Amino acid sequence: MRKHVLNSKTAYLCLAAFLLSGCANTIYLPEMPSEIRKAYLVDLGRHTRLAFGLPDGGFVEYGYGEWQWYARMEDQWWRVPAVLFWPTQGTLGRREWPGPGAEARLLAEYDGLIVLAVPAEARKVDALVAELDRAFNRQSEQLVRNDIYRLDFVPYDRPYWLFNNSNHAVKEWLQELGYEVSGSGIFAEWKYEE
Repeated sequence: MRKHVLNSKTAYLCLAAFLLSGCANTIYLPEMPSEIRKAYLVDLGRHTRLAFGLPDGGFVEYGYGEWQWYARMEDQWWRVPAVLFWPTQGTLGRREWPGPGAEARLLAEYDGLIVLAVPAEARKVDALVAELDRAFNRQSEQLVRNDIYRLDFVPYDRPYWLFNNSNHAVKEWLQELGYEVSGSGIFAEWKYEE
């Protein structure tokens, strides 16, 4: 019996060490190709988004979250365990920033928040934006406008929970852009490393 208790304590300590050791998500800056497109990581505290520069000078911003909580604002305290510990319906949020002047407006709106420049190869940015646009447009008949988050939301095929949250989605999107990213992805804490 005592051996089982020690194993349980060891398991909890290992889990806590894992969760706390990867608090910061580290973005390793790659060498930039000659044709780059601007992109920004926006850390809103609980949620993280990416804003991508478009060929016409505008920007499009994408975020990921839990459908009921993030899109429909069903954020009652008693929903927290279900949102965190059971996979639930994910959502993809989108916002357009038409150019010209889109970049300045985007940066002004998020002034005071953590905004990191994450430029990438234009071809990779265009491919990721096209992939996200396709996913968004597939569910456009279920679109929900949310003025609090200033995003349009649709259901997304990716289930949401603690180990697959907005930071995990942004981490994967950055990897698609050619960045190496370390850290657990659980928390919205981002830093650069050469």
